[in-house]
Amino acid sequence: MSFDEFVFSFFRLFFFIFKKRRVVARQKHHTNRKEEEEEDKDMNKLNAGQKKGVQEFVAVTRTTNTNAIKYLKKFAWNLQAAVTDFLEHPPKSTASSSSGGGAFSESTLETFFQKYQSEETKKETATDKKEIDAEGIMRFFDDLGINPESDLVTLVLANKMNAQEMGKFTHEEFTSGMRQLQCDSMVKLKKKIPAMRQELVDSYAFKAVYEYAFRFSKEENQKALNLDTACAMWELLLKDKWSLLDKWCDFLNREHKKAISGDTWNQILDFSRAYNSSLFGYDAEGKDAAWPVLIDEFVEEQLEKLKEGMK
Repeated sequence: MSFDEFVFSFFRLFFFIFKKRRVVARQKHHTNRKEEEEEDKDMNKLNAGQKKGVQEFVAVTRTTNTNAIKYLKKFAWNLQAAVTDFLEHPPKSTASSSSGGGAFSESTLETFFQKYQSEETKKETATDKKEIDAEGIMRFFDDLGINPESDLVTLVLANKMNAQEMGKFTHEEFTSGMRQLQCDSMVKLKKKIPAMRQELVDSYAFKAVYEYAFRFSKEENQKALNLDTACAMWELLLKDKWSLLDKWCDFLNREHKKAISGDTWNQILDFSRAYNSSLFGYDAEGKDAAWPVLIDEFVEEQLEKLKEGMK
């Protein structure tokens, strides 16, 4: 083949590829337009409250209106339940498109796990015996670029794995969590960090992380959480969200001196949102009668101190 023939063939191939890409781009644009039109039709069928729910769902999950409507309908328009289910069981299209490059591979995931697996369990053949110990977890988070002692992303990630015990990730926990995130490498996982941080900002997603923190932090076979541990976890979770936190923990250490139950733990988040910076308007006999006695006693003490300070 002469040089002129080579050049002619090259440009003919170039324009052929260019035309094909234009056709594909047009088809994709047409498909996107049709999808947008379908989404508009779906949205027009909703009432104002449902439309607001879709908007909030999309703001948290960054998914499409179509996915938002699908999940919200599944849970009778309960936004919190729908968001939680989406984050725990994302649609396949969302998982694959946001994987961060490259198809998800089970063999690559296994290699990812083995990089941090404890030496003591590397000889084990049964997967239920394999685990990542505390040392491996420290290396894992160090490679991820976050501090496990102060960064709440560690709790979001542990929740994805449904890890049952501090200082250990079992093979099942690690691999199931990574499958959910569609991450088989550290590169892909790092790209998920912004989305996991978003879960700490959104009130619905944060509630799921907060409630998980209780189960994750308590000692095995214990129903309640040690008071010192509870206050330490509240400091980590609520220090920037509840201005009365220090007073609450001080009250508990002086007057309660007992472990914290799961019900009390869960209710404190709701209470901190209802009374973020002031306790004025609290009505133990009326609208606030459902709060536990422990909260009633805390409010009573704090209001009494305010009255004494005004004298």
